[in-house]
Amino acid sequence: MFGKYDPADFLKKRYNLKGWKAEAVDWGVGFLEAALFYFVILPLVLGTYPPAVVVQTCSMTGTYNVGDVAVLMGTSFDALSAPEITTSSLQYSVYPDDIRNQTQKLVFADGQELAVQTTGDIVLHLSPISGEQIIHRAIAKVTTPTGRYLLTKGDTNPLPDSAKIECAEWTETPEGRSCTALQQKVRSTCSSADAGWPGCISVPIPEEAILGKSVLTIPLVGHVKMLFTHIITLGHGYPGPLWC
Repeated sequence: MFGKYDPADFLKKRYNLKGWKAEAVDWGVGFLEAALFYFVILPLVLGTYPPAVVVQTCSMTGTYNVGDVAVLMGTSFDALSAPEITTSSLQYSVYPDDIRNQTQKLVFADGQELAVQTTGDIVLHLSPISGEQIIHRAIAKVTTPTGRYLLTKGDTNPLPDSAKIECAEWTETPEGRSCTALQQKVRSTCSSADAGWPGCISVPIPEEAILGKSVLTIPLVGHVKMLFTHIITLGHGYPGPLWC
């Protein structure tokens, strides 16, 4: 990174380091240079942090595979590409409301409808429900009296991230109440208080909570990071399949 003014060479000459000590200095300086590039230079150039994320699930198959790296750029709500709607409430239901089918349209509380498309920008946000970073497609830019929000969805997920699954009928079992898939319907919108509720990957995203949009994909190189994490965490680097 520093050309002929290499800090590693300076340290090795300054302290007359040879053998494993010189090699350790090379590795240490290389690590610091990589960290400086990722944590300082890239965020400044791209206007967001993190500047890139590793895709770890199959929710965006067709666009991303597990192990792909999505490079991000800072963006604004106005600059994002997604269908727009102005409505009186963030509450919506989906059609069809059977969780076994792909959502075709959103039906808002005031009766307005919005078709779900796969042409919007792909954005990163931090879910207040799971605490995890989610990189999914923007399916709606919603303007309400309380602010502007983004609705997102994984292309291969049947439901939007903020869709709340409710049970049409509970069945009593020896283990307690249960709800079969045939009885589950999508009837409302998640809030940050719905942690653990079926569905509810995230909530409608306030415009200030958007971390960035995807501008470039680097295929599969994220497996290096995932493998390293898998080793140092004793088996927790791969939350899903290795390939979609």
